[in-house]
Amino acid sequence: MLIEKSQELIELSQRKVSLKNYADNLQGFQSREEQINNFITEIQPIMQAVKAFREKGISNIIVDKKLDDLLNFIIHAENDFRENPDWIIDNNNFNAKFLKKGMDNITQTLKQQLSTDWQIYLSQNMPSTNQEMLNLLSKVQAFSHHVQRIRNLDQEIKRVNYPKNIHQLELAQMQITELKQYWESLSSDDVPEAVLNLLRAAANQGASLNLLTPEVLDWVNTYGMADSLKIRLI
Repeated sequence: MLIEKSQELIELSQRKVSLKNYADNLQGFQSREEQINNFITEIQPIMQAVKAFREKGISNIIVDKKLDDLLNFIIHAENDFRENPDWIIDNNNFNAKFLKKGMDNITQTLKQQLSTDWQIYLSQNMPSTNQEMLNLLSKVQAFSHHVQRIRNLDQEIKRVNYPKNIHQLELAQMQITELKQYWESLSSDDVPEAVLNLLRAAANQGASLNLLTPEVLDWVNTYGMADSLKIRLI
């Protein structure tokens, strides 16, 4: 009986010591948990963008060396933590500064690569809008809506460095498609060079009557622009 009671006291004493150690280290565990959660929160949005770019075939970003170093650190930390939870609260074991530096390097590399790949994608898929032509046609009521929509779409697409997830990427691709459609509606086939010459002159010092050729007059009447053009003596 005495031996059993002694054993119970030993076990209770050990549990008390364990609970005290846990209580003493609780703040350290919570601090480590907060640090790790912050790292995850920082990298997750970027990885969503990387995943979206891969799914759409825009790029296949690889950061082998930096990512391998960070993954090895995390794997070793996880194994050591399982063997001895107290391990993680020792700054000599869990180097939060090393982890943060690694995360910062990777996030910076990924952001730069995503931005570069997105600019390349835009250069290959965005129509090369002629601002001079837009400025001229914006003065014509028949084209004002198209011109404004083209400008709005162009600004919206270029507003971000790169889409942050699959939803933003698909939205940007739809906007690019719409921009192409609107721009093609203002193609040079619809606006002959002779018409542009007249509009350029009219928008500045005024156009001479000899610019109003039969071709231009026919185009003006077709698009209902006759009331937008005035003749005056100088």
